[in-house]
Amino acid sequence: MYRYLAVFLAMAVTIAAPILLKPKESARSADYLPADRLVVVTPHVETIRYELERGFQQWMLTHHQRRVVIDWRVPGGTSDIIKVLKSEFTAAFENVWTTAGNDASLIHDFADARSNSPARTAFLQSSAGVGIDLMLGGGPVDYNGLKKQGFTVSRNAAGLGPEAVRKAHPDWFSNAVIPANIAGQDLYDPDLTWIGTCLSAFGICWNEERRVSLGIPSPPHTWADLALPAWRNQIALADPTKSGTVAAMFEVILQIEMQKAIASAPDSEPARTAAAATGWLNGLRLIQRIAANARYWTDSSTKIPLDVADGEAVAGICVDFYGRNFVERLERANHTSRLHFIAPKGETTVSPQPVAMLRGAPNPELATRFIEFLLSPDAQKLWGWKAGTPGGPEKMALRNMPIRRDFYSPDSLTNASDPDLRPMEKGIAFTYRPELTADLFSTIRVIIRAMCIDPHHELRNAWAALDASGFPPNATATFDSLDAVNYTAAAGIAAKLKSRDPIIAATVARDLSSLFRDQYLRVSSLAHP
Repeated sequence: MYRYLAVFLAMAVTIAAPILLKPKESARSADYLPADRLVVVTPHVETIRYELERGFQQWMLTHHQRRVVIDWRVPGGTSDIIKVLKSEFTAAFENVWTTAGNDASLIHDFADARSNSPARTAFLQSSAGVGIDLMLGGGPVDYNGLKKQGFTVSRNAAGLGPEAVRKAHPDWFSNAVIPANIAGQDLYDPDLTWIGTCLSAFGICWNEERRVSLGIPSPPHTWADLALPAWRNQIALADPTKSGTVAAMFEVILQIEMQKAIASAPDSEPARTAAAATGWLNGLRLIQRIAANARYWTDSSTKIPLDVADGEAVAGICVDFYGRNFVERLERANHTSRLHFIAPKGETTVSPQPVAMLRGAPNPELATRFIEFLLSPDAQKLWGWKAGTPGGPEKMALRNMPIRRDFYSPDSLTNASDPDLRPMEKGIAFTYRPELTADLFSTIRVIIRAMCIDPHHELRNAWAALDASGFPPNATATFDSLDAVNYTAAAGIAAKLKSRDPIIAATVARDLSSLFRDQYLRVSSLAHP
């Protein structure tokens, strides 16, 4: 009898626990009307979501005497979110289009910025929505893509949206508060379809205890350090085709090598053009070697500092706030940590994490309030202040760099979780030059997948064979051959990808992957004849 009673009690606890532990304020609670509920899609982790929702609820009570909740949607990384939005907008507009008596087959180009078809015109004049108010987090490239497709808006028919925030606070959109750009990066879209909420950079996290135990000579200080054979099978990397933020990390590496080559070239246009092409190849070779040292590729960039901290990998490339956040989590009583993080000085750039209102947002008024909150001093303190500081985050420092220049005052920095971070100062980051790589952003993703991810097994074996045989010249030259993806070839790949034909894109990716797989097999054979 006692055995059956124990089983019954266990079942009762299993059933009752979700009900008893359910938060008092649920985004789907019947206590909240649609006017009080904001739907936000984001790749941000739970820590950030918690602090922003808590802060917004307090801000709304203080300034507008309203109780609100945020219904967070987290389908995956930025690329996953964009795929979901494309699918949902297609279904939503097809319903609008066919209800008006039109042929459903004619909507195929409704999201193509180059089209002037009736479907495209009708979509841009519609309020077709997907039941989501805002997208938060990711990178500017992804948001510029959403803008071109027509999925984001600066204001709706009633004038609500980001433009309403600028109208209410014109002083915020100034060089003294939120500059239009820094170090070559726009901090908000000139048409205001998106606005940066905070700044992030890229860097390297590593497990110092594992590094020492494995006898790796020194900690990594530059991207090039991660390409040394000593780090073979010890690096964690994230797939750039799954995340725009991760793709931007690799674009940074390419930009650095291209700018180095251009800076050392003679002062003539032909020489600079040739240097840019050389730098492009240098950057790809650096990425190739880092990838050859990779233990794995993950779909989630947030997984990397966790795995490095646990010793599953010794080092990895990650976004700064993830790296610093895990360093803080693992800090001992003596203020040391087995996890370290560094943003290579002069080899990274700051990038905004945007927010945008989606077309047909069901609650544009509350969406406008949330954008206003995110840009306010109250939210900037959540991004940048220490946990437990009055006005700062409650549970844990978010370790993001606030986007408001006036945050970096002596009084504010006394409460900052990272008071030494001054992203607005000159010389901290290199200047991003969009004319070098911006048009190739999607192509970079395809090239890295074909060169490093799909043939990763063959790449690792080829690299190991080169290392074991002392890098014989013929085999090394074969490994270094990147003619199929040089600067000119990359432009050709980009032109094919712009056709937006999925069959063409798949064929390009398949052929490149096959080419590199065969190349790495030849390297292994040449290194061990």
